[in-house]
Amino acid sequence: MTNTQIRGESASDAQSGAQRRKAALARAFSLAADEYDEANGPFFNPVGVRLAQLAGLRPGDRVLDVGCGRGAVLFAALAEVGPEGYVAGVDLAPGMVRATAAQAAGRGLRNVSVRVDDAESLGFPDGSFEAALSSFALIFTPDPAAALDSLHRVLIPGGRLGFTAFGADEPGWDRPMAALNAFLPPEAARRRQSRAAKFNPLGRTPEEVAELLHRARFTDLRTVEHPAATHYPDAAAWWQSLRAGGWRGLLESIPAERLDEARDAALAELAPLARPDGSLCRRTAVRYTTALSG
Repeated sequence: MTNTQIRGESASDAQSGAQRRKAALARAFSLAADEYDEANGPFFNPVGVRLAQLAGLRPGDRVLDVGCGRGAVLFAALAEVGPEGYVAGVDLAPGMVRATAAQAAGRGLRNVSVRVDDAESLGFPDGSFEAALSSFALIFTPDPAAALDSLHRVLIPGGRLGFTAFGADEPGWDRPMAALNAFLPPEAARRRQSRAAKFNPLGRTPEEVAELLHRARFTDLRTVEHPAATHYPDAAAWWQSLRAGGWRGLLESIPAERLDEARDAALAELAPLARPDGSLCRRTAVRYTTALSG
């Protein structure tokens, strides 16, 4: 009997809930795809570069990027493996896939592909890759154990896994989000209440991460944290980053006649964090985890 069944939720209910969550993620990030890189790339792109470097990619490697988004990891990995290597990006969001595939084609890149796929049931043959990377994506999948099993299968023996999660955030930045929560439908607001609700165990504590990786037969686990900062010229840029990211779907769920009120409430809570010139800087820690397939 699973934990969900112990709590009174049937396996079919849990599966339906997981599919709804995946559909919501796909819709939110598809809506945000065209604006995502311009608004959020300054944070995510350097993280992708660092992850690709920490993973120890080598020229000629075949690399899988899970939850590739607009290519923060994909293009960084491509720079590491060189023209003899290959990088495949997968994402649940068709909008992200279309935009990133078009970007790759516009650059004339021939050793990269992007397609819609699910981390929990990857459509690649066994042993297809020397490395699999994922930046801020594995932490959202409803069944992280299934995702890790799927990744282990498509990696060669001794293949490298690398992914990122959020570490500690600078105090105060939870207040604007809490203000927005008051305008969300009850179920959406409940999911935003805690890290445990927002992220699966891969996005929580290092101990939970280690347990899941061990069960999935990954070894040589290493975790490091590095600081990261996001700079916003003004509050409007911060609001745009929400609309161009994972919050897009939640913002779309707020009744249209209340959206301006919700924005004003969030900006009121944001104001104390601003510098005298109106700019903002959000500092957070990023946790990088790497391991080898046993």
